[in-house]
Amino acid sequence: MEPGLVMTHNSSDDGIPTAKRGLTYEQAGVSIAAQDKAIELIKPLAAATYTPSVLAGVGAFGAAFKANFDEHTDPVLVSSTDGIGTKIKLAARFNAWESAGRDLVAVSVNDIITTGAVPLFFLDYIACYKLNPRIVERIVSGIRDGCLECGCVLLGGELAEMGEVYAEGEIDLAGFAVGVVDRPYMVDGSAVVPGDVVLGLPSSGIHANGTTLVRRAFEGLSDAEWRSFNPRIGRSLADEVVQPMIIYHRHLQEMRDAEVEIKAIAHISGGGLLGNAARMLAPGLDIRIDRAAITVLPVFDLVAERGGIAEVEMWGTFNMGIGMTVVVSPEQADAALVLFGESLGLRRIGGVIPGDGKVVLY
Repeated sequence: MEPGLVMTHNSSDDGIPTAKRGLTYEQAGVSIAAQDKAIELIKPLAAATYTPSVLAGVGAFGAAFKANFDEHTDPVLVSSTDGIGTKIKLAARFNAWESAGRDLVAVSVNDIITTGAVPLFFLDYIACYKLNPRIVERIVSGIRDGCLECGCVLLGGELAEMGEVYAEGEIDLAGFAVGVVDRPYMVDGSAVVPGDVVLGLPSSGIHANGTTLVRRAFEGLSDAEWRSFNPRIGRSLADEVVQPMIIYHRHLQEMRDAEVEIKAIAHISGGGLLGNAARMLAPGLDIRIDRAAITVLPVFDLVAERGGIAEVEMWGTFNMGIGMTVVVSPEQADAALVLFGESLGLRRIGGVIPGDGKVVLY
């Protein structure tokens, strides 16, 4: 560096004459100024989720969280990473950035709570062609809302502007959740036996799985058709496909508080009800699902009709109206349905039978 030359963070104000500066990072496609602006906008959003456990949050090189395990006898950390897939394309098309952020929390938190874990903190990764600080702010506001809903700290994240990786206008999201559960109280399905009951919690719609198939089914639809009111679903198709996911932390917590003994939990995500419910099973067991007990949401009928999609493909791809399943004993099922049948929409959808690890749709 030349003697007496003062370097500042803003490369456009670094004291170097423009003619001598040469190629800049911004000219190459990355704006540090835009990143700084985005961080300035999202810092208060993240701070809204902080607890005394946060030692270093957004802006630090490494986020720091001091966990308090005094209430745990044998704490186990549970982690998950996930994204919202091509639902991000629907969010971009229909300007639903807050929904995309909230969904990002939901996909990972809904995974870790299947073990009985309580969410501790969350981190995000936002990558794009060109950084738009206001869009980042809207995404992170959705992330904040999701974190507040499940008592999770938004601890940190990363912004990446990569015009050579993404096409113009593209944004991609990834999320990372960490929770804790006492090992003696982990839910792992090992206690499930024939005769146990499968209960289902309703979904809010498509959630964040199968959206590539949805987009293909409705390929060629104009914006006006997407946005027009559809009486079968009670809203426009555009509003329906970006409907935020349900975060099931509160649902499971209410059941635990009522001393409902849950033996197994499945988040109905990619692979649909048929693929995910099977993940609750120990060897030698099947799950029998009563098709008549599930009210299939109208949007799934529209997708099947428009795309000419077979029923088995629908049930193996989408949640079909059930976003989470739990397995309990018959006695616990009766009590849970009385307590939560109305308030949480809990319903009996099937049972456990001897078998070889599959879900049978009856």
